[in-house]
Amino acid sequence: YEQIKSKFKQTKKDYERNKIIWEQETISDAEYESALSSFEMTAAELEAAKKSVESAKFSVQSAEASLSESEENLQKTIIYAPMSGTISMLNIEKGERVVGTMQMAGTEMLRIANLNRMEVKVDVNENDIVKVKLNDTALIEIDAYLGEMFKGVVTEIANSADVSGMSTDQVTSFDVKVFLLKESYHHLVSENNPSPFRPGMSASVDIQTNTKSSILTIPIQCVTTRVDSSENIGESSTEIDEDFKEVVFVVSNDSAIITTVKTGIQDNKYIEIKEGLTEENSIVTAPYSAISRRLKDGSIVKVVDKKELFNEKD
Repeated sequence: YEQIKSKFKQTKKDYERNKIIWEQETISDAEYESALSSFEMTAAELEAAKKSVESAKFSVQSAEASLSESEENLQKTIIYAPMSGTISMLNIEKGERVVGTMQMAGTEMLRIANLNRMEVKVDVNENDIVKVKLNDTALIEIDAYLGEMFKGVVTEIANSADVSGMSTDQVTSFDVKVFLLKESYHHLVSENNPSPFRPGMSASVDIQTNTKSSILTIPIQCVTTRVDSSENIGESSTEIDEDFKEVVFVVSNDSAIITTVKTGIQDNKYIEIKEGLTEENSIVTAPYSAISRRLKDGSIVKVVDKKELFNEKD
């Protein structure tokens, strides 16, 4: 284009000079027409070159757009992890084919876990879920670390229930997530073992929905229910409209004295006694079959060591 432009300038000068000379009748008409023809031809070539340049610019823009689209498509072929972490599951190796279309769910290639922030997912039954609140503290036992007790905080409570089992044996529960506090297991962390826990480990969780201190508690199996009737105490009843009361059996002079109590909060092992007992009372703690059915007010009992209890013959 620059060469044609330079040639155009030269033929224009020649034409203008020959025109002046021709007007002075110094050169012939043939020479003037030859200069005019060369000028017009060069002008046409210059115009064609300009159009070629414009066309080339459009071609460049089109190529740049294609390049940009190709680079964008290339980026889509690279999958970036949405978070930092450790690959906890790898389902696909390099070179294997994966499925991923609009009509299909696709292939799970791998899972990434942040092992520095571990959660325990537990099932809580429908009777207890109403007691659980966000930020409740929890004590966690992990099967891989027997004898260790870890602390956690409730971070998520499911709004929808999970139902398992057949129609007659259905169990309704709710998923609850408990965040493991790193301070409770920092003694397990080392340079060779920066993440002592692994996804999928089995754990049991005791969520503390309420706590009290300096209260009177007894083993939960010591408390049973009996009908509030002097004629029926010590006998089972299936009448729905009967008035049941919670009772324990206090040991006095080798006899079991039935005593009505008022209970409070409880965990898996102990239950609070608000009224009916004092610290000085001795109570029947086992066997549970006797407490729940066989013992009556005034029954003769014998105090034995716990280890000897189930060695005794009836």
